[in-house]
Amino acid sequence: MRVFVPLVAYIPLSFSYAMVNLPFKITFDAKYTYAGGFFLFWVFVYMGMAALGLATEAMITLLTPRFISYFLIALIISNVSVASVPIVLQPSFYRYGYGFPVFNLSEAVRTIIFNTKNRLGLNAGVLLAWVALSMITVPLFTWLLRREDEQAERQKTAEKRGVA
Repeated sequence: MRVFVPLVAYIPLSFSYAMVNLPFKITFDAKYTYAGGFFLFWVFVYMGMAALGLATEAMITLLTPRFISYFLIALIISNVSVASVPIVLQPSFYRYGYGFPVFNLSEAVRTIIFNTKNRLGLNAGVLLAWVALSMITVPLFTWLLRREDEQAERQKTAEKRGVA
């Protein structure tokens, strides 16, 4: 439920976000047809939402909602710092951005809208790798924390039996 419900919820959210761009006359037909470019844009927005949303979902499990804001600050800063300026113009430290979702999403959007160098396959691969990683870590973190809670409960029960 914690993996598939967000994935379903991102469908109308990403479509709404993509539709908001239509009144601004974005040129989705620079590389593909207008309809094809719009559909491709929507798919990449969906993959970006899924990659970042499920990563956040995984970390909520570990950090709890109380401390998730600290993770979000780090996630936003690390993603936006590599997407605002081309990575080749930044110090070599920022090469990690090639594997981050926002850089790949922005590169895909530039390809669709401005007909820049086509790396859509690589961009989709990175975004889907983030989704796959999160689809593994959400259940894993949930299982680990559930196991920890069960052990603590067993220990409390054993202590009560020893006292009584």
